[in-house]
Amino acid sequence: MSKPFAAEFFLRRLRPLLAEGKVVFQPRNASKTWEFMLAKGLVEEDVFDILKRLTPEHYYGGPADDRDGSAGDVMVFLYPSWGTTLYIKLKIWTDTHGDAGGVVMSFHEEGKYD
Repeated sequence: MSKPFAAEFFLRRLRPLLAEGKVVFQPRNASKTWEFMLAKGLVEEDVFDILKRLTPEHYYGGPADDRDGSAGDVMVFLYPSWGTTLYIKLKIWTDTHGDAGGVVMSFHEEGKYD
């Protein structure tokens, strides 16, 4: 699967999950995400607004398996906003009925917190 197609496919899966409220905000390294968000005056709703604006052009990496071994497809996007580039890592998992939900795994300034 080509990278632009993979990103487009992932985003097509993500949009209905966002609309249905099936994407949760659970950053793996909460301290770096919350530190960034507090510094920029952002709240979770701002994160979800950005997710709705992602396009395949924002693709950075993936799909990949989750490092913790749990099921799901992980994708990374870079999004220019607030005078910086945001690093956004997302995951979608499926069950027997199809896409079940998504999670925001990372949302912070790209490169600063590596």
